[in-house]
Amino acid sequence: MLQSLNDIKTNNIDICFRVVNVLLKLLNDIINHPYQPKFRRLYLNGDVIQNDLIPFSGAMEFLFEIGFIDDGISLVLPDCISLSTLNNYKQQLINIISEYQKLNLNENSFLKEISSTSLNVLKFEDKILQSKALENLSPEDIELFSNFNKNNDSLYHEKMMLKLMIWFKKSFFKWFETPVCQFCCSSTKFKGINHDKVDENVKYSELYECDNCCSITNFKRYGICEQLLITRQGRCGEWANCFTLFCRALGWEARLVIDKTDHVWTEVWSVNQKRWIHCDPCETALDKPLLYEKGWGKKLSYVLAYSNEEVQDVTWRYVENNESVLKRRTLCSETELLNIILNLSQHKQNNLSLSRRKYIAERRLKECIEMLFQTKCTDVENYGGRTSGALTWRLARGETQIEKFVWTPSETEIANKRFELKYSTAFDKYIHGNSVHEGWKSGVYSYSSIFRKEELDWKTVYLCREENCEKSTIEWRFDFSSTGLVVQDIKLIYTTALFNTGQVEWRLIGNNITVNLPTIENINEVFIDQMKDSNYVTLNASLTGGSGDSAWQHSQIFRQLIKDEDYPFHIVFILK
Repeated sequence: MLQSLNDIKTNNIDICFRVVNVLLKLLNDIINHPYQPKFRRLYLNGDVIQNDLIPFSGAMEFLFEIGFIDDGISLVLPDCISLSTLNNYKQQLINIISEYQKLNLNENSFLKEISSTSLNVLKFEDKILQSKALENLSPEDIELFSNFNKNNDSLYHEKMMLKLMIWFKKSFFKWFETPVCQFCCSSTKFKGINHDKVDENVKYSELYECDNCCSITNFKRYGICEQLLITRQGRCGEWANCFTLFCRALGWEARLVIDKTDHVWTEVWSVNQKRWIHCDPCETALDKPLLYEKGWGKKLSYVLAYSNEEVQDVTWRYVENNESVLKRRTLCSETELLNIILNLSQHKQNNLSLSRRKYIAERRLKECIEMLFQTKCTDVENYGGRTSGALTWRLARGETQIEKFVWTPSETEIANKRFELKYSTAFDKYIHGNSVHEGWKSGVYSYSSIFRKEELDWKTVYLCREENCEKSTIEWRFDFSSTGLVVQDIKLIYTTALFNTGQVEWRLIGNNITVNLPTIENINEVFIDQMKDSNYVTLNASLTGGSGDSAWQHSQIFRQLIKDEDYPFHIVFILK
């Protein structure tokens, strides 16, 4: 198979089909009119060359590979190129269309998205693009990153992965937030999305309206292209695309990893460890696959890795509980997903040697076994929330952890020996003396798999488990140790709403004592005197149970009407 055909396939699928159809027409004209010289000549300044071939990868290379010669003003195909040879080239072009049509017969949009992405990543193999990437590194750095056996260090490659990520984040690429107005440099706000493609390398454009002059500024979301090496900015998609390009340019085996819940990163094949290593340049995170589930709190469903040689479902590397993930995988059947992954991988490997295909097959099998059966490190303390992007943006996405908040008494409360805190789910704020803390997360010490749910139909609001989650927890901590005071007794209001078999367990924990609290389904004050002499107290709740698809809603805390002005959580400490 001609090398130029692989280059043609690196264009997006629409461009690929367009180029193939133009080349097929040229070949058909020659084959159908073998004795007319005009069909064997293409003028360099003509529309076909200038508009249909030159702008696209592999098109001109195809003409030269099949025998066209440049005479200065045109490309000419010599008469010595036989019709049988041209028919062979024609069939290879037809095969491209038939293969891609076969892969895209399914109308499922998710499966089509997988097919499209598998083609897009072929752009990482563009030698010109790789050369342009390497121009940003010194020859010394290129040598450093490429010498895997330096000093006989078994982890040298991994150290170079981290070194490249640090350089990439600190010196080369930057995170994009909100643009300033291109006309008056004032601040802007997000207005919408423009899906019109004025450039084949632009997936879509974000539109931002100026707060001052109301003009519109575009932020183009680029795919894999040279423009990323120029703009050097973007969000996780641009970061991962550009970083993966550098990895491939350095000769590393690398693949683009796309999480369907909206994040993108890279995996690099470790030369010495013989396994794929998780690399997230946005976070400078190396080999921390549970970062997103444990640190960011993401509910992953589909995580797929794409390279020039394969497509692989790597979801199981990035999650701990496979059964809960399977419940979230509803975009297609597992059989459909497996079939398209295998078909795409087979298609990518058609031109590889038998030994290379065998090596990849053995490696994929070993990888699947490791993902499904190898014990994962689940120490939550090793994982933090997201660090890339503005804090408000990260909080809105639920991908960061608020630093563990501990409530302490004010000077007035110390003097009065009385601490009081209350929370309104309707207003979603804490009241502590004269201070207000916005958002339920702002006052908790820890939480997992819990969120604030608004039911507009019933006009109610409450905290409950995340969908398809079997258990969630939340904890508040109160510390009086720096005041010299200790607890005398506690007055507590904590409402609970249970449905079907939903359960909520409440506990108070102090110095060497734990008190299990009753479940309260209406606002009644509970008096607790078992925590005497404690200088710190923790209140926690565990939400479980329920039945059916809505089980996650069957255990609720702090439920109230949206317009209520009561406080379903209210705690008072009498100190001594």
